[in-house]
Amino acid sequence: MIIVFFTLIFVMLAIVSIIFSTLNIQIQKLYFSNQNLKKMKWDYLVFLELSLFGMIKIIKLRIDPDRVARMIRKFKVKEKMQEMDFKQMKQDLPDKKEQIEIIKRLKINLEEFHFVLELGTKDVLITSAMIAFLSSILGIAIARVIKKYQEEKYEYKMIPVYQNKNIINLNANCIIQVKMVHIIGIIFTLVRKRKEKQKHERTSNRRSYDYSYEQY
Repeated sequence: MIIVFFTLIFVMLAIVSIIFSTLNIQIQKLYFSNQNLKKMKWDYLVFLELSLFGMIKIIKLRIDPDRVARMIRKFKVKEKMQEMDFKQMKQDLPDKKEQIEIIKRLKINLEEFHFVLELGTKDVLITSAMIAFLSSILGIAIARVIKKYQEEKYEYKMIPVYQNKNIINLNANCIIQVKMVHIIGIIFTLVRKRKEKQKHERTSNRRSYDYSYEQY
């Protein structure tokens, strides 16, 4: 009985800790380049950190290409992907309206952001237009997820490359914060909507069957 009591206390404390914790996504390195046409170069280093009340570190997970490759081999991800029904998965994904609503409800906080993009195409006009468009979109997006602007923490550069060929060089690092209570709320909402959708589909199928049955 005592063991059960302490187990329940531990589970409750764990649940409360997760609900009142913050997920910190630290992208320390994100690099991509097609400068060498024979081989694409890319690299990344990401840390996922869960902290209670945004201060007390609970867990920290490192993600890099070597670790991801080991996980793929260990859990046989490629084999499992071949067995997945991607058409059904696509149907279960939120539509564009729901995706916008999810982003709003997450209340993402961009704690730090450094971004440099060198972009070029075979057409000078297209290159200039893409740089202008991406700069505008990025500026609007950043403004929406910053609580307090500090010049040294937020900087981005869009550099056009006029070399009559397709070029992209990207370097970035940033810190993103999301409260777990918002993530959990969205997960419950998506699960509920999916169950309602499946229930509606089953009901519709039964009605169609009933109507076809009556014809005979």
